[in-house]
Amino acid sequence: MSIRSIFKIRRTPPLGIEFCDRGLRLVQVRAGSDEIRRAAFVPFEPDGDVDPGRLRTALRGFRGRDAVVAPPRADITVRPARLPLLVDAELREAARWEAAGLLGIDATGGVADALPLASEAGAEGRTEVLVVAASAHGLEECLAPLLAAGIRPIAIEPSFFGAGRAFTVRSRREREQHDIRVIVDVAETESWIVVTRGDRIMFAKRSDVGGASFDAELAAGLGIEPATARRTRLDGRDRPLEPEVLAEVMTAVRRAGASLADEIAMAVRYVTVTTRLGRPQALHLSGEAGSTPGLRETIEGSIPGIPIESVTFVEERLEAASRTEDSAPLEWSTAFGLAIRPVTRRGREAA
Repeated sequence: MSIRSIFKIRRTPPLGIEFCDRGLRLVQVRAGSDEIRRAAFVPFEPDGDVDPGRLRTALRGFRGRDAVVAPPRADITVRPARLPLLVDAELREAARWEAAGLLGIDATGGVADALPLASEAGAEGRTEVLVVAASAHGLEECLAPLLAAGIRPIAIEPSFFGAGRAFTVRSRREREQHDIRVIVDVAETESWIVVTRGDRIMFAKRSDVGGASFDAELAAGLGIEPATARRTRLDGRDRPLEPEVLAEVMTAVRRAGASLADEIAMAVRYVTVTTRLGRPQALHLSGEAGSTPGLRETIEGSIPGIPIESVTFVEERLEAASRTEDSAPLEWSTAFGLAIRPVTRRGREAA
């Protein structure tokens, strides 16, 4: 019997770190598992910065310092594009030049990667991809306090990558590799509609509808300040509201969320008809505003026949993370999804 068989080598999982609207969410899972072993929330300072000292204190109890990071949503640009069917370095180089046009900057001033959405090229020798781009300078500023706290970023991903991955854990099983799912990640200022096949992202689209849209509609309907409307909406997420107030919240969500529901319906039609992936088996809600009262009912009307499902073991893990802060479990979807990103020994994504 070899020493290797007696003492199993267990790599330390990376931290999943999300820049959300109010601060940083940190999650780490147990080695060889998707169970959360530790989670922490680090609020931004009054000036909106991250205090490296405060972050360093929050890191106590986490193992290792490798991390998969989702920068602030506004720092990342994601656009669909048609690029030649390339791989690895060649694909990244093509994405970088495509991104230069998207960002309006010199190609040397940006970083970019491409997520292939199809494995075969079309008639023109090109394939559908998502170009993910950011300013190199902007990312350096974002990562500076993390580096100062001793964190080693091994990958940078848009937040919706983490949200999508969180609900595809079970799809790693062979019999579910062809299951189609829709994940709607609803943040404060935007939403992302993500379609997965097995554990792969096949489609993603941004919507301008977010929690702030619900607050504005509720404020207008009740004649109150948006900040008060937000507190009311969050109260409805955490505890039962008075029937009259709940009715107003659900009406506001139905009005503001109608366009999001339409965009979800169009995404379902696209993957069902145009890409021929097949009709999704289920839809999952995530994000800071994903559990807003009335949102589920608004979306259900636009996708008849597709259930909006909860994934019990995922929500149990998110519930464990949310105990570290006064927040709803779905707010931790992205950080959890980042933390379970497959990595090799050197930190690169597994093939």
